Amino acid sequence: MAEIYHMIESEAWAMAQGRTTYEAPSLATEGFIHCTAGERNLVAVANRHYAHSAGDWLVLVLDPARITSEVRWELQPDAMVYPHIYGLLILDAVVEVCSFPRSEDGTFGHFRSPPR
Repeated sequence: MAEIYHMIESEAWAMAQGRTTYEAPSLATEGFIHCTAGERNLVAVANRHYAHSAGDWLVLVLDPARITSEVRWELQPDAMVYPHIYGLLILDAVVEVCSFPRSEDGTFGHFRSPPR
């Protein structure tokens, strides 16, 4: 199964260290943790929703087989299907943490180096 991605502010990730689970703010407000699949989709979502949000961002690369909460792939108004995690994210599901660089105008670029 393909990996999925979750954007997180670097401060929030630092606060999650030493814990076994992570609860995104959206879990309390919307009932799930927002995720996406595919780098192109992630960058598009980041630029649509977070280009004007201050702060440093990271990308958590998640192994869906390690996620213990329910994951639902749901159709959204942009006609894309996104994975949503309905519960806490166990940090054992995080297989990689990537920086998410931005341009001076706040837009996000690629978060991974090409494979060698």
